[in-house]
Amino acid sequence: MRVGLLAEAVVLLFGAGLFVGCGGKPVEGPPTVHVEGKVEFTKGGNVRDLADRSIVVEFQSVEQPELKAFGAILEDGSFTMTTQVNEKGKPGVLAGAHRVRLNAEESATRFVSGKFLKYETSGITVKIPPEGELVIKVWK
Repeated sequence: MRVGLLAEAVVLLFGAGLFVGCGGKPVEGPPTVHVEGKVEFTKGGNVRDLADRSIVVEFQSVEQPELKAFGAILEDGSFTMTTQVNEKGKPGVLAGAHRVRLNAEESATRFVSGKFLKYETSGITVKIPPEGELVIKVWK
């Protein structure tokens, strides 16, 4: 499965999990913190291109690397994170340090630097809960 399709499937899965969770049984798992943020380009590029291609922000817990959280990038660059727990979506993110990447196909390098597509090369880490506004800065 292509990474872009995988990202779309993950967002749909989490959306469905959240929808089912509304009025239903809450998703069990570790406690999470509500997280909203924004992706911004510091040079070149347009965040709308990321939204148009269903590119997702992905966090990986440093302390518990098996726990990942995802947030679909909207046209204004904003995103809201959801953690994957037992194939379900739990709103928020585990507290602590997280590595960050953009979950996208390699062809997305036409719109954003390829360094941001892998945890090992993105150079971005965030602390949850964030102190102030959470902004993920990228470039083309």
